[in-house]
Amino acid sequence: MVSFKNDQAAGLRRIMAAPKPRVVSVISASSADQSRMMINLAASIRAQGSDVLIMHASSSTREASYEVDKTPTLLDIAKASASPTAAIKNTKQEFAATKLLPKNQISTPLNSKAGAILNQLFNELVVQYEIVLVDATLNNDDLLPLQTLNDSEILIQLTREPESIKDAYTLIKRICSQLGRRSFGIIVDDANDAQAEVVFNNIAQVAKRFMQIELEFFGAIPADVHLGRAAKLGRPIVDAFPLTPASNAFKQIAQRLNSKNVRIPDISMLQGSSALA
Repeated sequence: MVSFKNDQAAGLRRIMAAPKPRVVSVISASSADQSRMMINLAASIRAQGSDVLIMHASSSTREASYEVDKTPTLLDIAKASASPTAAIKNTKQEFAATKLLPKNQISTPLNSKAGAILNQLFNELVVQYEIVLVDATLNNDDLLPLQTLNDSEILIQLTREPESIKDAYTLIKRICSQLGRRSFGIIVDDANDAQAEVVFNNIAQVAKRFMQIELEFFGAIPADVHLGRAAKLGRPIVDAFPLTPASNAFKQIAQRLNSKNVRIPDISMLQGSSALA
């Protein structure tokens, strides 16, 4: 007969071996339309078979772009002890979307109790997805609004414009002043591969020299008239114009972010094979 203790151990191992959601916050250092990039990236990831959630956690008003302008925030749900499904919108592009906080509260750090409750709710929610993309801005403490987001991946979106490069470096410095040295991913918008390589190499060298920080190149999104045409049609470029340069770029970044093969280590590796035997 299998003991309850052994059965419990087997159940925990199955849970721990499940795919781990990949949480990626994207912070923009440009005036480019970040919601367009996020939507095209999410649609590209979804087209590759992964479940995707976009979370609006920005001080910029982009809720309507994600179709969540009329849904409650996760903070509302946490305060009401309601089901988080009420805050989830299944969009016409076939990915899910939600918003974390009211826009006027994004810049104000949460108190420790509210932050802990909201962080727990977020952690319970994201296990339903393989990739979570967060449209984010920093709060007044130079941090992202949830501890999980600060502990997870951060991508910086920038362009070739000198002001954008400067702003990207400033963002990195601000975050590291609070979190210490960590890595960042870089996406260069409105640039071909060669142009993006120059931009990345420049900012990576400065970050390495002055902060001992390693940056990782995630991809370039070229200027492409089809991006605007797809937006006017209300469709992601991967669906409307799948063979265009920008569509191919989003597919490549999506492949890089695909979390299907990222798994939490078996619990026996963490606690020893005898811990739950």
